[in-house]
Amino acid sequence: MTKQTPYALCIHGGAGVITEENLSESEKKLIINDLKNSIDKGEAVLAKGGTAIEAVCAAVVALENSIHFNAGKGAVYSRSGKHLLEASIMNGETLEAGAVANSQKIKNPVLFAKTLLFNKDIVMISGEAADQLARETGHEMVENNYFDTIFRKEQLEEAKKISETSTFLDHTNLKMGTVGAVAIDQYGNIAAATSTGGMTNKLDGRIGDSAIIGSGTYAKNQTCGVSCTGVGEFFIRGTVASRISNMMEFGNMTLNEATTITIKEYLTDLGGDGGVIAIDKNGGISFSYNSEGMYRGYVSQKNKEKKVFIWDKEEEFNL
Repeated sequence: MTKQTPYALCIHGGAGVITEENLSESEKKLIINDLKNSIDKGEAVLAKGGTAIEAVCAAVVALENSIHFNAGKGAVYSRSGKHLLEASIMNGETLEAGAVANSQKIKNPVLFAKTLLFNKDIVMISGEAADQLARETGHEMVENNYFDTIFRKEQLEEAKKISETSTFLDHTNLKMGTVGAVAIDQYGNIAAATSTGGMTNKLDGRIGDSAIIGSGTYAKNQTCGVSCTGVGEFFIRGTVASRISNMMEFGNMTLNEATTITIKEYLTDLGGDGGVIAIDKNGGISFSYNSEGMYRGYVSQKNKEKKVFIWDKEEEFNL
């Protein structure tokens, strides 16, 4: 009988300026329930013997469908008033990957990124061509105004009052940001996925780390899987996601050592803000961030644990 690897899944909903005194109890409960729902969706796949790829997609789709996160339905507005979505996914067993940027009409970008995993000619595609290929491959399409929300409109207006040409990390006014998930399945395979609407008031055409393999998303069975959140330009310059894997592979570091040094020292020294979630080949889970908080959670079959965090203390589920 083949030995099974205990499954594990971790998720995030963004890192940033998140303070207890400025987060209402009602909003906090909605956030925690959305995070738990994402974990539950991913765990349901893993518990039935599903793959890590399927699990991270299920977890991320749950967050893309929530208005509380800067991905899918809750995506921020670009400078021109559009919603421009990006996502990526990576298979740690094969190093196959798929990524999409500047989509305006794909309801769940992470599912289209998954389709690209199996396209031998394309890893990443952007803009109208991405929407056209998604339509041709049977993905659910929506008009761009599907992503409209009153809060995001007000957020854009406030951003423009501060500066017509600056971009703003979504988390500075307490709403959640980029989402992501990492999983290891019973077969020992790791996968990671990330999805975002980018930066408020971003220049149309701008692409962040969430669409870039090695920067915002990375997975390799021999080391770990990683999903990032924060100011994308710094994660791109630092190739943060793959750096963590490389530090484990070539520097003989543990997962916690690699994530902590990468975020608390390397990213911080670069001037970047954000965090990472990660799982190693043994199912070990690590979170690291240099901001005031990060919306995150995990489930571990080995440790029989399911937890959600915003700061350092575990949050109770609002059942």
